[in-house]
Amino acid sequence: MTCTLRPILSVRCRFLCQPLCLVTADLKMSSEKKTFVRRHLGAKHHYTPSSQSIRTTGITMSGPKTYQNNAKTFENHQRRQVHAYDCVDVLMEESEAHRIKRNETRIRHRLSSLRKWEYTKLGTELQKQKIKQPPHSLKFTVLSYNVLAQHLLEEHIYLYRNVETEALNWDKRAERILREVTNTYADILCLQEVQSDHYDTFYVPRLTAMGFKGVYKKRTGNKRDGCAIFFRHSKFELKKSIPVEYCKPNVEILDRDNIGLIALLTPRVLQSKHVSDEDLPFIVVATTHLLYNPRRHDIKLAQLQLLFAELDRIASDSRKPNSEKTNCASYHPTILTGDFNLTPDTSIYQFITQGSLLYKGLSRRQLTLDARGHTLENELIPPHLNITDQCQHLNSTGERTLQENFTIAKSELSKAECSVLRFASGQLSHQLQLQSVYPHRTNRFNGAKEATTYQNDWVTVDYIFHNGRESLRPNLQLLSRLGLLTGEELDALGGIPSLASPSDHLPLAARFIWNYRKA
Repeated sequence: MTCTLRPILSVRCRFLCQPLCLVTADLKMSSEKKTFVRRHLGAKHHYTPSSQSIRTTGITMSGPKTYQNNAKTFENHQRRQVHAYDCVDVLMEESEAHRIKRNETRIRHRLSSLRKWEYTKLGTELQKQKIKQPPHSLKFTVLSYNVLAQHLLEEHIYLYRNVETEALNWDKRAERILREVTNTYADILCLQEVQSDHYDTFYVPRLTAMGFKGVYKKRTGNKRDGCAIFFRHSKFELKKSIPVEYCKPNVEILDRDNIGLIALLTPRVLQSKHVSDEDLPFIVVATTHLLYNPRRHDIKLAQLQLLFAELDRIASDSRKPNSEKTNCASYHPTILTGDFNLTPDTSIYQFITQGSLLYKGLSRRQLTLDARGHTLENELIPPHLNITDQCQHLNSTGERTLQENFTIAKSELSKAECSVLRFASGQLSHQLQLQSVYPHRTNRFNGAKEATTYQNDWVTVDYIFHNGRESLRPNLQLLSRLGLLTGEELDALGGIPSLASPSDHLPLAARFIWNYRKA
C-alpha cells in the first residue's frame, strides 16, 4: 500500500508546537491507521510507577517523581495525541471523499458524452425552426426509470459485490435519482421499484418541491415496492388514475404480485377555459413492472392481457370512427412504459408491437416452438375474468368492432362459435398500435444492441411505447429520445449501478408533441 506524507498545521491540530507530519493512507482501514499513527506518534502508555523512562510524543520523563512534576504536561500531550487521531480520521475521510467525487465526475462526464439526444425528422425540423409548432399542441418529456428499490438491493447485495459502497447508499442514490429528473427536464415520470416508505418520505416531498404531483400503486401481497407516475403540475392535470392488479384469486397463471398503473392527464392550459370535463382531451400514460422469471413468459403474456384490456377500455375514443384502412378502433394518445423483463427478440415483444400472437403450442418458458417442457393450450386465462382474447373487457366492447385475426371467415361461423373465439382461441390480439421509441440497435459498433440493464448479459428490458403506428396523422408524435448505450460501453464505464448511475437500470427518456386539439 502506498502512503502519502501530509503536513498538518499546528492550528488545525490545536498544537502549540511545530507542524506535525502524519501518514495518511488512501484506503480507510482502521488497522493501517493505527499502525502509522503509532509509528509516528508513539503508542499511548498508561503510567506505571517505575524508574524506567516513560516515552510519549517527543517527551521523556524519568521515574514517578518526574511524572508527578510533569503530570500537567503529560496530560496535555495525551490530549494532543487524541487531537492527532481525530485529524487522521478527518484527513482520511477527506481523501476518500475526494477520490469518490473525482471518480463520480469522471464517469458522469463520460456517460453524458455518450448519451446524446437523437432526433426524429419532425424533431429536427422543429429544433431548427424550419417549421412552427402547431397551435393547440404541447411538447413534453417522459422519463421511464426502474430506480432499484433499496430493500431489494439490500436483500440481493451479492449481486452488487463489485460495486462501491458509496454507490449503494440510499441517501446518495436518492440525490442521484433526482439528478436524472433534472438532467432530462422530464415532465412525466414513470418509475418502477419505488419503495413504499420512500415514496412518502422522499419522492413525494422532493418532487412536489420540484413542481410534480403523483400517484402510486404498491405491489400486492407483502411486497414493499411498486410503480409511480409523477407529472409536472404546470403542464398537466390528473383526470383519473387506475391501478391494475395482475394477481387474481384461484387463477394459477395470475398468482404473482406484479401491477400496472394508468394515469389520464389533461393539458393544464385548458383548465381555465371553462371546458367541460367530458370535452377535455386527455393522454393515457401507463407504467408496469412485469414478472422477472425468465422461464415463465406465459405469465408475462397473461399480465399484459389484463393491462391491455384496461388500456383498451380507458383509451378507446368513442368520438372517432374506426379506421377504414385497418378496421381498428380509435384511441386517445397512449404512452406505455416500464420494465417488461423481456427482450426485443421475444414473442411477447412482437405481440406488443405487431398486435397479435398465436400462442397455442408454444412453450410456456419462452413462448417458442420448443418441444421440451409444458406447452400452452387454447386457454391462457379463464373466461370468468371476462377479458377476451382481443384484450378487451367483455362488458365494455359495446358496439365496437372486434378485430378477429383468424383464418376462418366470420360469415362461416355461428354466433355461438364467434362467442367461443372471444375466449380460449389460442391467439391474442390487440388494437393499440404500439411502437417503441427506441430502435434497440445503435449506429455504433456496427449496429450493436442497445442495453438498459444486465441480466446474465447486457440486454434491453425497459421500454417506452406510444400509439399511432398506422395513423397517417397521429395526434402524438415522437420528437427525440435520449440515446442508450451498448454493453461494451457500459462495461468500459464499470457497469451499473455506479457513482454516476444510481440504479441497475438506465433511465429512458423521450420527447413528444401532442396535438390535443387536432381535428
